[in-house]
Formats: sequence, structure tokens, C-alpha cells
Amino acid sequence: MEEQSKMPVMDEETARAFFQADAFVKLAGIEIEKITADSAVITAKIGPQHLNANGFVQGGMLYTIADFAFAVHANFLHPTTVTQGGHINYVRAAKTTALTAVAKETLRSGHNTLSEVIIKDDQDQIVCVCNFNGFVKDVDVSQIKRMTKEEQ
Repeated sequence: MEEQSKMPVMDEETARAFFQADAFVKLAGIEIEKITADSAVITAKIGPQHLNANGFVQGGMLYTIADFAFAVHANFLHPTTVTQGGHINYVRAAKTTALTAVAKETLRSGHNTLSEVIIKDDQDQIVCVCNFNGFVKDVDVSQIKRMTKEEQ
């Protein structure tokens, strides 16, 4: 199959409105910084509620920010994409005040999309590298726009 274009289907305003409905991400303090055709940049300020018993960022928080970064970028390019699988490689323990996750699509083929997400700490050190694959449902973006307007 041919690799498909990485041209965004959704505009940034619609993407931000769509993801406002993600209550878990809000609870975790994760925010969208920037979305472009090339990447999504997602950040989180880290507090005591994000730490494990050793005082490092809990692995579940790292996976959550990675999965969200993937979801934001994949859905920006291909509404509606759902995660089929994700793999995380922890490189170092994160003792930090902030995390930044950058998601970049590596391949779109048929109904599949593959992405890499790199998470860095407040010292710009790589904390983990993640790979995600998603199933693209190819929903018309007008449906998402209507849905986000109805929720407001």
C-alpha cells in the first residue's frame, strides 16, 4: 500500500475543542501546546500527585501523556483514530517539574497509522520513547465540528 499524505484534515481549533472532552487528561494536568501537520506538542506540569513511591514520575503518567500526544496528532491528521497498541521504552527515571511529549507520524497506510512519541523532562533529557499504532475510522470532520459545538 502507498503511504498517504500527512495533510491535516482537522483544524487546530476543532482539535482543541474535541479534546476538551477528555476529563482524565484534564485531571492529570496535561495540555495541548501546539498541533501542526508535522507534530503535536503536549505538556504537563508535574506535582506530587504524579509521583510514585520512589519520588519519580509514575509510569502511568508517562504512558498517559504519550497516548494523548499520539491521539491528538493522529486525530488532527485522520479523524477519528483510535489507539490499537502502544509500546513504551523507559530510558531514565523522571525526576522533573515538567514533561513535554512530541508525537510524529511515521507512516499512514490504509486504515493504519504509526507514530513515535518522545517524552522529555524539564532538562530536555529523553525520559521515554514510545511507538503507537492506530486504526483510522475516516470520519468526516464536519461530524466532529458539530459534536464539539453541541457540547459547548
